[in-house]
Amino acid sequence: MRNRLVLAIAGLLASSTALAGPSPQTGSFNVTANVANSCRITATPDLAFGAYDPADANFSTALDAASSISVRCTKGTNAAVALGQGGNPASGSTCAAPLRQMAAGAERLRYDLYQDSGRTQVWGCDASNDRDFTSTSSVTATTLNTYGRIPAGQDVAAGNYTDTVTVTVTF
Repeated sequence: MRNRLVLAIAGLLASSTALAGPSPQTGSFNVTANVANSCRITATPDLAFGAYDPADANFSTALDAASSISVRCTKGTNAAVALGQGGNPASGSTCAAPLRQMAAGAERLRYDLYQDSGRTQVWGCDASNDRDFTSTSSVTATTLNTYGRIPAGQDVAAGNYTDTVTVTVTF
């Protein structure tokens, strides 16, 4: 009886294997994505000089201020950040030699923007004076400091002077 039971179980196993059918088939497919170069600019806070006093404190001393621009680009992107001439450029202003001015009505107050804290590298809007960088992270923004200066001794009336500078990133 024992032999018959073993044979019966062996027969069932053999028949279930035979009934299982063909082996499973496999295939594959490709997965693709295209990562584009892109950049995002945030220019805050505003560059605020505060009080300019042409008759006393700033008669012989320039007024300096600083701010920053954050640029987040796709990792490995080569980019250039340019600062426009502003909304009130002086006659003869160019991207290579911007002559920026803030306005209060008809009055104008000259100022300059620089790439360095020593205020020697003018920041303009062409290849000779824009700011080049390569993004090292798509997640972490690159901070570009902006240094401003209002030259001393300008003969201007009291008022609230403003200007708007366009920031452009080319990549």
